[in-house]
Amino acid sequence: MPGGRLAGSLRWLALAFCAALILSACDRSPIPDIRRAIEAFRQRASAPHLPSPVESKNGVSYIPIDDTAFLIPEKTWLKGYSRNATDGLVGSIALHATIPDVQPWSQARHEEMYWSVGPGKKLEIRIYGDSTSQVQNFPDVPRSISQTAAFVEEPSDQATQGLRRFRRLWAYKLGPAELEKHRRQFGDEQVNRLLAKDGTPDLSTSYYEFIEHDCVKYLIHCTDNKDVLFQDCHLMFPLARTLMVDVTFLRDHLHGIVGMADKLSGQLNEFEAAGLAYRATKAHSTPESKSESTKTGQ
Repeated sequence: MPGGRLAGSLRWLALAFCAALILSACDRSPIPDIRRAIEAFRQRASAPHLPSPVESKNGVSYIPIDDTAFLIPEKTWLKGYSRNATDGLVGSIALHATIPDVQPWSQARHEEMYWSVGPGKKLEIRIYGDSTSQVQNFPDVPRSISQTAAFVEEPSDQATQGLRRFRRLWAYKLGPAELEKHRRQFGDEQVNRLLAKDGTPDLSTSYYEFIEHDCVKYLIHCTDNKDVLFQDCHLMFPLARTLMVDVTFLRDHLHGIVGMADKLSGQLNEFEAAGLAYRATKAHSTPESKSESTKTGQ
């Protein structure tokens, strides 16, 4: 590699590394231009030798993922995307939106969404591909959270939103030989403490489910640790056949999350419909399609 290109790559790497340190130390996003630069570098580094399936034109990105596609405004909605190192295809898409109206980022809302101290008032949205198994298990109430765990329902503090609340039960069941091994390894006091907790609710996390027609539509799980200054929550729901949406937000905004989920779901469906329409137009305008149409006409 020529010296100039090497120096340029090293400068890119240094910029991305320093910015990443800032992000990890502060747990917040800086101005959008820096965030986009970091994301762009990460995308280049993930699969540099493979062509990108993403197309950017007139401020909009066409992003195919799994067997569907999205058409997303770049400056207001899109934060970035990741590509698989093996095939170069898109593995996930990151977006952001305002709270509680679920509107795109704007300079006027920037300070509100990205606080100088703290996580900010926003929805951090991730669309993950290759999630077929999770999508298939999602409607199973309440084991959509975990297929191996046991849960108990309790009175919900979000019943006005139609959310049911569950707690996961501690599980510590071992055979005699394994139990004895744990006693030698961890001591009787620790093992007896775990045995006493077996079958009791885990109070560190609340799980909420919004259920329609006996199936889970939305799943929310929230941290219940009052020692944490900014308790976070995750909203999850399936999209298309193989995609899962995971939205991070502050617990302070839990009271309106079902309405926000409905708006976000509708917006993502619009992005997907536009992406599929663009893909169909691309397929119709390819040289192969035109050649085939000419042959058919003859």
